[in-house]
Amino acid sequence: MNLSKSITTTLIVATAICAASGTLSAFGSVEWVAPGSDAPSFPLVANGRAAGIVLPPEAPEVVKIAAGDLAEDIESVTGTNPRIVTPGSGTTTGPKVILRMKDVGRWEAFRFSATPETLTIDGNDPRGLAFGIYELSRRIGVSPWNWWADVPVTKRKELHLSAGTDPIDQPAVKFRGIFINDEDWGLEPWSSKTFEPEQKGIGPKTYARVFELLLRLRANYLWPGMHPTTTPFHLQPGNADMADRYAIVVGSSHAEPMLRNNGGEWKHPEKQFNFLTHRDKVLAYWEERAEKRTYGESIFTIGMRGIHDSPIMGPRNQKERIETLEEVFAAQRDMLARHFRKPAAEIPQMFCPYKEVLDDYNVGLEVPDDVTIVWPDDNYGYVRRFPTAEETKRSGGLGVYYHVSYSGMPQSWLWIDTWPPAVTWAEMTRAYEQGSRTLWVVNCGDIKGCERSTEFFLDLAWHADRTDPEAPARFIRETAARDFGEKNADAIADILARMQAINFSRKTEHLQWHLSLTPYQPTELDESEIHERLDACAALLRDCEAVENQLPPESRDAFFQLVGYPVGITVAANERYFRAELARADTARGRSPDANRAAAGKGEERVDQLTARFNNEIAGGKWKHIVSENGYSPKAWPRFQRDTKAKRPEPTKDNVCPPAPPAAGELPRPKGAKPGDFVERDHVVSIHAGNYSQKSDLASGAGWRVIPGLGRSGNAVTVLPSTADLTGSTRPSISYRFHRSTTGPATLRVRLLPTHPLIPGDGLRLAVAIDDNPPVPLAVTAGFDTKRSNERFSAWQTRVISNATETSAEINVASGWHTLRLIAVDAGVVVDKITIEFGGLPASYEGPEETIIR
Repeated sequence: MNLSKSITTTLIVATAICAASGTLSAFGSVEWVAPGSDAPSFPLVANGRAAGIVLPPEAPEVVKIAAGDLAEDIESVTGTNPRIVTPGSGTTTGPKVILRMKDVGRWEAFRFSATPETLTIDGNDPRGLAFGIYELSRRIGVSPWNWWADVPVTKRKELHLSAGTDPIDQPAVKFRGIFINDEDWGLEPWSSKTFEPEQKGIGPKTYARVFELLLRLRANYLWPGMHPTTTPFHLQPGNADMADRYAIVVGSSHAEPMLRNNGGEWKHPEKQFNFLTHRDKVLAYWEERAEKRTYGESIFTIGMRGIHDSPIMGPRNQKERIETLEEVFAAQRDMLARHFRKPAAEIPQMFCPYKEVLDDYNVGLEVPDDVTIVWPDDNYGYVRRFPTAEETKRSGGLGVYYHVSYSGMPQSWLWIDTWPPAVTWAEMTRAYEQGSRTLWVVNCGDIKGCERSTEFFLDLAWHADRTDPEAPARFIRETAARDFGEKNADAIADILARMQAINFSRKTEHLQWHLSLTPYQPTELDESEIHERLDACAALLRDCEAVENQLPPESRDAFFQLVGYPVGITVAANERYFRAELARADTARGRSPDANRAAAGKGEERVDQLTARFNNEIAGGKWKHIVSENGYSPKAWPRFQRDTKAKRPEPTKDNVCPPAPPAAGELPRPKGAKPGDFVERDHVVSIHAGNYSQKSDLASGAGWRVIPGLGRSGNAVTVLPSTADLTGSTRPSISYRFHRSTTGPATLRVRLLPTHPLIPGDGLRLAVAIDDNPPVPLAVTAGFDTKRSNERFSAWQTRVISNATETSAEINVASGWHTLRLIAVDAGVVVDKITIEFGGLPASYEGPEETIIR
């Protein structure tokens, strides 16, 4: 596994990038000015007086809300509350913040301009103006997570903004939003028991906070909570009206057609949710919502699945499913046209071919051209489908439904926010390049526990047309600086990068090597790899606690929520699982298991203590019931995660973790070795893909690029842009110089991320060449399969649990120095690690730490 080396590489790369980064939203010139500057500036607050905020004539409600929040933010920073001036209520003298509705050229765009007398925020439309207002809050130091994660503001007596005019800021993706899902473990209990118990569910008070957060994150779209424990969004008085006040576009998930919450609103027997046998009941059910929701902004999901996100009932085979779905489309669009009194093509609609429905689409299901097709990922962060050139011409456009939290097979991941932004960047940038630019929605679970991943996804949706591979690492550092101060930014970025690396090789929720509901299987890590992982966890916790101890008291609650809890749970859960595995090995090998058993028990206690602190102590009990050990723990979670068939057998030498291998020999330095070269050690050359010797790009500039923080190595490579033409005789290549001490056959193994093909129906390919020999083609297995066979899950499920897949080839290499070249064949391939193995090693061998000359 070589975790320490992978994490170190991640940190070196990320830190180098972060050192040169600017601010998260550094798009223009109107920024906060430090006291004492002689440059012309606008005095937002000076001499105990705040500039007045001037609303536009007939200001939309969302603009009024945003202006009110801005006034509160200014007061929270300075203690001075600005006056909000409405048309007809009088004038204000002195400096003014003028809010204007003005055509600045694009949907939801805004622009700042400042002189010593006025700061003008122009918004292309109501949401654009609101985004500009909340952007001003960011620039004076108010985090979007000020309320949702208790991030404090830095107090200042005065606030000045530099004079100048920004370029127009505008979104890359039209609709950008979140899906609140699996909310029964946290958000719903917290809302109904702590925040607004009078509603007995997620009501308008909670949703007002959600909508404010969305606007602060420059989002405009929502799939509301829909689990059976949650009162349906449209049945909870005030919810829909609150969405309209905040100008949030309301939708519904892939499994909830026509804005209906099937789990909470379908009152007939479940078997009657069948378009073939009970068509009239189903149509009446959909029509009730279509008739009532003719106001506000909505995007109607069309299509049909089962009640609880299951396959459609009724059709007996794929042909019948396709025919039924096409009838469903026609019926749904007819009722929309009737109730809105305009052509269906003018009413926003989307269709998400999730799970088995994508197979139906791929073999011919016809979706009306004006409907936005929203491609799903595979529930584990890898986009399943990219459009053809013809599909990019659809008038309804294309989008992506993405997960940073998931409940389901093969194993759920809902507990803590550990998903590397680099993976989101690689997948969603590729989706954008390929044409999915109309609607992006992220499954963010309870919001709490997915804060960082949610913000990065939405930030990328805004900036996808102007981003770069360093954006993920830059984001981690910049948000750390924003929320916890510049002096702590490097240390926190370092901690988060290491935590993400530990979890990427095996998520905290996936600390078991058997798949759910299958017989127990011990970890594949050997004893030395386990100790290496636990040592990395212990060092991570020490560094995290050191940062927390030096923060001011007012920042520690926020730090615990955003950093301390996920780090603490990562460490405690790893101790709980791996110490138990070591205790089994102790028993099988005649050693006392007592110390490891005790350590596993302490890990279990620590999980309980951290969760109790979150629920009962943080922010004076504000978040009581937001984290549920019963809901998230692999030991107790009642759906999917419980291992009813996984009772551990008595430990023997054959059903425990492998013993530690012999210690690695010294790294040889053959004649001619230079820093950056790779050498054979213990019969293996081991290469992290980002540490290349040379690369050759196309004339267009396209070629292999390192994405810092991506992969287990922390510096995986892929071809950018993904639209590069790779059909010519010259292809991008990336090279590694290595040395072999013997001669003979060898196995070349390439570890990759389990990405999906860019061309529907095709696989993924690359080629390798040694020196001037002809390239050897390599096929990368890819695919999505949710079916079980003989109690064993598909290879896809194993790949996504480990975030890795592999391809290999047999080669011949003589002794001496050589050059290995990776040659691009298909964009979308992401290479993480390469090993060249010279005999006598098991097929599952992952290779030692990188054998690179430093």
